[in-house]
Amino acid sequence: MRRSRNMAASANGPSVIRISAIGPHAASSPMRRLESSPTIQDSWKGRVMTEAQPIIDFRLRPFSRHYDSGFSDAMVRRFFSGFGYDITAAATDRSYESLRRELDEANIVKAVLPGRKVYDTTNAELFDYAANDPDRFLVFPFLDVAKPDEALDVIERDVVERGAKGVSIEPLGGNDVRFDDERILPIYERLQQLGLPVMATVSAFASDLIDNTIPRQIHHVVREFPNLTFIASHAGWPWVAEMVPIAFMNTNLYLLADFEGTRGNAAPELRQAAERMIPDQVLFGSSFPLGPIAQGVRNIRDWHLDETEERKVLHDTAARILGL
Repeated sequence: MRRSRNMAASANGPSVIRISAIGPHAASSPMRRLESSPTIQDSWKGRVMTEAQPIIDFRLRPFSRHYDSGFSDAMVRRFFSGFGYDITAAATDRSYESLRRELDEANIVKAVLPGRKVYDTTNAELFDYAANDPDRFLVFPFLDVAKPDEALDVIERDVVERGAKGVSIEPLGGNDVRFDDERILPIYERLQQLGLPVMATVSAFASDLIDNTIPRQIHHVVREFPNLTFIASHAGWPWVAEMVPIAFMNTNLYLLADFEGTRGNAAPELRQAAERMIPDQVLFGSSFPLGPIAQGVRNIRDWHLDETEERKVLHDTAARILGL
C-alpha cells in the first residue's frame, strides 16, 4: 500500500452551546469534555496545527429535507451529550451557513454525503444539496440492496452518468438483507468492475438485532471481492477488535473512525490499528449531526500518531479512495 508523508490538517474550534446531559447513561459517560480553541497546540511534539492542512470528512449527513426530519433535536442532543461533547451551532440551528462555517473552521476540504434509507433521503435531494458547494461535497448515492435490479439501475444513472465517487448501502436498515446475502453479489460485482468504493453502515446502530452486525458477513464480502473497496462506517462497532484483523488480512477493507471511533470505547483499538496493523486503512468521519466536526478532528489529534500516520487518517487514505 502507498504511504504518504504529507502533514495533516487542523481544526479551529467552532462556537459551542453548552447543554446538560440527556439520557439515562449520560451522567456516567467516561468521555471528558474538551474546550474549543482557535488553534490546537500539539504540545507533545511542539507543533501548532494550522488552517493550511486539509482534512477529508468521509461521513457527513447535512440537514437536507429528509435528514432534517430524521435527526430530531432530542436525538442529536442525546448523542452529543452521551459522548461528552458540547453541541455546536450547526447541530442546533440546522442552517447551511452554520455548517459551512464549521467546515471552514475545521478546514474540511472534502466531505462525503452518504445516501441513507432509514430517513428516506433521496439521491436527487443530496445532489441538490451538494450543489451548494460542489468543490467540497461528494455524494455517495444510496443503493437499496433489497431491490437489486433497481440498485443496478441507480449505479448507471446516479453514479456512472453523474460521476459519483462511490455508493452507500445499508443492508440492515429495515430489511432482511445481510451484507453477504446472495442477492447483493451482482451489485458488489458491478461496483468492483467500475472500481467504485462502497460505504456501508456497520454497527450496533444499524440493526434492531445485534446478531445481524457480526463481522463475519463483512469478511465474506471482502474475501469474495478482493478488488472492491469496502468502507465500514463506525468501524463495525462494537466489533472493532474483530474488524481490525479482518482488515489486516484484507487490504480492501477500510475502517471509518467516526463519533464512537474517535473518542469512545472504540478509539483505543482504532488508534492502535492506525499506528501499527492497518495504517493505510483507517480514515476519519465526523458523523455530523450526531457528532461535532472540529472536535472530531481534535480527537484524532489526541491519538498522538506521528505526522505521516495522522495525515493518512485525516486526509491521504480518503483522498486515495476517492481518486483525488
